[in-house]
Amino acid sequence: MPGLLTLRDFKGPVITVECKPCGQQGELDRKALVKQFGASMRFVDLRRRMAMGCDKMHCSDGQDRCGTGFPCLLEAAVVFELQKPT
Repeated sequence: MPGLLTLRDFKGPVITVECKPCGQQGELDRKALVKQFGASMRFVDLRRRMAMGCDKMHCSDGQDRCGTGFPCLLEAAVVFELQKPT
């Protein structure tokens, strides 16, 4: 699917990951992820890998209620928006 962010698109050295409902958070080395999965790894796919085993990922009603996300993407977008010329 075009338009989905990949590891190649994110330029920071550290990727932050957290799940607010579970209270878990961590930091991942971007270079190590690129080496392991390739630069074309999409963040939506990385999210699935990070959330493997989460009881909320596949609820009985078929809904994904897992709160795993990447705060660094929001922070990068905010910085980009602030630097955008007007």
